[in-house]
Amino acid sequence: MYRILIVDDMLVNRKLMKKVLKDSIDNVCFFDAEDGFQATEVLEKDEIDLVILDLMMPGKDGYEVLEEMKEHPSYVDIPVIVNSAVTDMESIKRTLEMGAMDYFTKPITPEQMKVIIPLKASNALKFYEQKKDLKEMNKRMKNELKIASLLQGALFRSKENQNKVKLYQKYLACDELGGDLFDYVENENHSWFMIADITGHGVAASMVASMLKVVFNHAILNNEQPKDVLEEINITFYNLMEENTNLCFSVFVGKLEGDTVTYSNAGHPYPLLIKKRKEEWEFLAANGYLIGLFHDTKYDNHAITLLPGEGILNYTDGLFEDPKNPEESKSHTSVLKHAELLEGIALKNPDNFLEQLMTSFRKTNKSQLDDDIAIMYLVRK
Repeated sequence: MYRILIVDDMLVNRKLMKKVLKDSIDNVCFFDAEDGFQATEVLEKDEIDLVILDLMMPGKDGYEVLEEMKEHPSYVDIPVIVNSAVTDMESIKRTLEMGAMDYFTKPITPEQMKVIIPLKASNALKFYEQKKDLKEMNKRMKNELKIASLLQGALFRSKENQNKVKLYQKYLACDELGGDLFDYVENENHSWFMIADITGHGVAASMVASMLKVVFNHAILNNEQPKDVLEEINITFYNLMEENTNLCFSVFVGKLEGDTVTYSNAGHPYPLLIKKRKEEWEFLAANGYLIGLFHDTKYDNHAITLLPGEGILNYTDGLFEDPKNPEESKSHTSVLKHAELLEGIALKNPDNFLEQLMTSFRKTNKSQLDDDIAIMYLVRK
């Protein structure tokens, strides 16, 4: 049932408008107001779908009603069609700028009664109905995204009481859902770690990240070497996304066993090995194709020594990239430069180190982000 409020100080005008609309619009009921005060009372008590508004009325005029409606959160979206004897262009321009959807003048001609007014009213009602549906849909989507965000947060939940490393992590998504992921899995004799950056962000990237966590945990059970883990991840996602080659992503996989870290890389920014002596800091350099590009991609293993008290800083490119300032475009090498300035706390106070690192890149809240940021910092016990 459509609810139309007709605001006019002349009873005959209200009756005429009802007749015009009743003959052309099905399933409609009408509300009357002879001035702006009564119009406000109706809006407060009833759900109105359309207002036909006169401008020149005693007490509170149509301009005041329109202004109040467009400033009130409950009425701002209700379409308003002005029906007035005022014909100067300045008044018409003013009401349209204030938010009126349309304007027609009195007296009503036979052509207006038969065609123009019914069409304008019908279009306004359909527009408002669609807008309400979109708002409701948007509300549901936001609620679902909140739930999805909570579930995704479980992927990054801190893991305490690790036997081999102290684990520190940061995650900041630029949307409700992000496309970055890290994971750490510890077994009796060794441990695995992984960091990934899914193309884009949002629902699709989040779903891929969730799947990747499952695939990674399955792959480390079946393979001894990081390169083999990457190859299993690659073939799995290539088969899943064969018809969507735009969705690819980078992954870095490492395995800690004793003093040795073996690692393999699928297009991910190089993690930084942080030793006790700054002069010995280095990148875990390795190259490889992104996951999902080719069916038969092969990856290589590399190895470094990680002694107790030393760390590996894993991160995604959202940390150092700044699309808003391409002339200041940075690479993973800038991470080393920023980290070296924080040498004194890198191993002594890892939590503060990560906070200061993000601050130095001016990446501390969502308003500063164009991409997700994930950081996983492992310090060997």
